Amino acid sequence: MNNEKSAIQVIAGAARCPEYSPSMVKALMKKLETNEKAFALLMNVTPSTVRLWTTGAAHPCGMARRLMQIYESGPEIVSKIAGESCPEKGGRRTSETKEQTASCRK
Repeated sequence: MNNEKSAIQVIAGAARCPEYSPSMVKALMKKLETNEKAFALLMNVTPSTVRLWTTGAAHPCGMARRLMQIYESGPEIVSKIAGESCPEKGGRRTSETKEQTASCRK
Protein backbone atom coordinates (compact mmCIF):
# COMPACT_ATOMS: atom_id res chain seq x y z
CA MET A 1 0.00 0.00 0.00
CA ASN A 2 1.29 3.43 -0.92
CA ASN A 3 1.94 5.73 2.06
CA GLU A 4 1.72 8.87 -0.05
CA LYS A 5 -1.58 10.70 0.14
CA SER A 6 -3.31 11.78 -3.03
CA ALA A 7 -4.11 15.44 -3.56
CA ILE A 8 -7.78 14.73 -2.86
CA GLN A 9 -6.98 12.99 0.44
CA VAL A 10 -4.84 15.94 1.51
CA ILE A 11 -7.57 18.44 0.64
CA ALA A 12 -10.37 16.38 2.20
CA GLY A 13 -8.46 16.22 5.47
CA ALA A 14 -7.52 19.89 5.49
CA ALA A 15 -9.51 22.11 7.82
CA ARG A 16 -8.32 25.30 6.19
CA CYS A 17 -5.98 26.40 3.44
CA PRO A 18 -2.50 27.57 4.29
CA GLU A 19 -1.64 31.21 3.75
CA TYR A 20 0.63 31.61 0.74
CA SER A 21 3.39 34.17 1.21
CA PRO A 22 5.20 35.64 -1.80
CA SER A 23 8.07 33.20 -1.30
CA MET A 24 5.63 30.26 -1.14
CA VAL A 25 3.95 31.35 -4.38
CA LYS A 26 7.37 31.64 -6.06
CA ALA A 27 8.39 28.23 -4.70
CA LEU A 28 5.21 26.67 -6.08
CA MET A 29 5.81 28.27 -9.48
CA LYS A 30 9.35 26.87 -9.44
CA LYS A 31 8.09 23.41 -8.40
CA LEU A 32 5.58 23.45 -11.25
CA GLU A 33 8.21 24.85 -13.63
CA THR A 34 5.93 27.67 -14.73
CA ASN A 35 6.51 31.30 -15.50
CA GLU A 36 4.19 34.12 -14.45
CA LYS A 37 1.98 33.83 -17.53
CA ALA A 38 1.60 30.06 -17.35
CA PHE A 39 0.89 30.13 -13.61
CA ALA A 40 -1.75 32.82 -14.19
CA LEU A 41 -3.39 30.61 -16.79
CA LEU A 42 -3.45 27.65 -14.37
CA MET A 43 -4.88 29.84 -11.61
CA ASN A 44 -7.39 31.54 -13.94
CA VAL A 45 -6.11 35.00 -13.00
CA THR A 46 -4.16 37.67 -14.83
CA PRO A 47 -0.36 37.74 -14.86
CA SER A 48 -0.56 41.05 -12.99
CA THR A 49 -2.42 39.28 -10.17
CA VAL A 50 0.37 36.70 -9.95
CA ARG A 51 2.88 39.56 -9.88
CA LEU A 52 0.98 41.13 -6.96
CA TRP A 53 1.09 37.80 -5.09
CA THR A 54 4.81 37.34 -5.69
CA THR A 55 5.65 40.84 -4.50
CA GLY A 56 3.36 40.78 -1.47
CA ALA A 57 1.23 43.68 -2.74
CA ALA A 58 -1.81 41.36 -2.60
CA HIS A 59 -2.59 38.00 -1.07
CA PRO A 60 -4.31 35.05 -2.78
CA CYS A 61 -7.98 34.65 -1.82
CA GLY A 62 -9.32 31.44 -0.28
CA MET A 63 -10.18 29.78 -3.58
CA ALA A 64 -6.77 30.60 -5.05
CA ARG A 65 -5.04 29.26 -1.93
CA ARG A 66 -7.04 26.02 -2.16
CA LEU A 67 -6.08 25.63 -5.81
CA MET A 68 -2.42 26.25 -4.96
CA GLN A 69 -2.70 23.63 -2.23
CA ILE A 70 -4.07 21.12 -4.75
CA TYR A 71 -1.31 21.91 -7.24
CA GLU A 72 1.31 21.63 -4.50
CA SER A 73 -0.06 18.30 -3.24
CA GLY A 74 -0.45 16.74 -6.66
CA PRO A 75 1.72 18.36 -9.34
CA GLU A 76 0.57 15.70 -11.81
CA ILE A 77 -2.79 17.47 -11.87
CA VAL A 78 -1.12 20.44 -13.54
CA SER A 79 -0.01 18.37 -16.51
CA LYS A 80 -3.56 17.10 -16.96
CA ILE A 81 -4.99 20.62 -16.83
CA ALA A 82 -2.26 22.06 -19.07
CA GLY A 83 -2.75 19.22 -21.55
CA GLU A 84 -6.39 20.19 -21.94
CA SER A 85 -5.63 23.81 -22.77
CA CYS A 86 -2.28 23.54 -24.55
CA PRO A 87 -2.29 21.92 -27.99
CA GLU A 88 1.47 21.31 -27.72
CA LYS A 89 0.79 19.09 -24.72
CA GLY A 90 -1.96 17.05 -26.37
CA GLY A 91 -4.89 19.38 -25.75
CA ARG A 92 -7.50 20.57 -28.19
CA ARG A 93 -7.01 23.75 -30.21
CA THR A 94 -9.93 26.15 -29.99
CA SER A 95 -10.25 29.84 -30.78
CA GLU A 96 -9.46 30.52 -27.12
CA THR A 97 -6.36 28.31 -27.05
CA LYS A 98 -4.94 29.89 -30.19
CA GLU A 99 -4.32 33.03 -28.16
CA GLN A 100 -3.10 31.09 -25.12
CA THR A 101 -0.63 28.85 -26.94
CA ALA A 102 2.32 31.13 -26.26
CA SER A 103 1.44 31.21 -22.55
CA CYS A 104 1.52 27.43 -22.35
CA ARG A 105 5.05 27.10 -23.64
CA LYS A 106 8.02 27.03 -21.34
